[in-house]
Parts: sequence; structure tokens; C-alpha cells
Amino acid sequence: MSKSEDRAWKDYSERFRRETLPKLMDSAIFMAIGTDPGVFDVQMATQLGAAIMADKPLLLVVPRGRSISAHLRRVADEVIDDWEPTDKDAQERFSDAIARLGIPPR
Repeated sequence: MSKSEDRAWKDYSERFRRETLPKLMDSAIFMAIGTDPGVFDVQMATQLGAAIMADKPLLLVVPRGRSISAHLRRVADEVIDDWEPTDKDAQERFSDAIARLGIPPR
């Protein structure tokens, strides 16, 4: 690893601990929009890992035309497949998933 890569990782880690981790710890659930298998998103990976370690309920939203890996699907508490926010039942599907996680409506 070069010095610039090492510095970039250190900066990311410090920012994650300072800005992202407190928000994640304060949230009732971890929700993420699924990326296609083979697409590696470092930010999502670190957030997801922290959420798993904090035992947060995981809600994954998989947009129409995308898929998620079998392993990621197994770790999720709820997965909303074939998500299209303009569909007439989109809000209800989302609300139902939140309810199954035991999160009271606001």
C-alpha cells in the first residue's frame, strides 16, 4: 500500500468513526439499497459490517433489475425485491417490511 493509499484509508476511517458511526448507532435499523453482486462499495461494506457488529436489524432494498448475493440475502432481516418507488404498492411494501422488523411508525 502506498503512502497516499494509507493516508486515504486513515482519513476515511477517522471520518467514518466521527460522522457515520454515531448516526448508525443512533438508528433503529440499517437500510441499504442493494448493489449488484460483484460491485464492491467500500462505504456500504463498512457501514454494513458495523451494523452487523452492532446487531442492527437489516433492511435491504433491491431495485428492479438488480440482484444481491445469496450471502447478503441471508444476513438481511428483510429484503424488498424488485423495488420501484413509482409502483402503486411501493409504500405499502416498505411499511410492511418496517413493521415486520418491529419498528413503530413515526
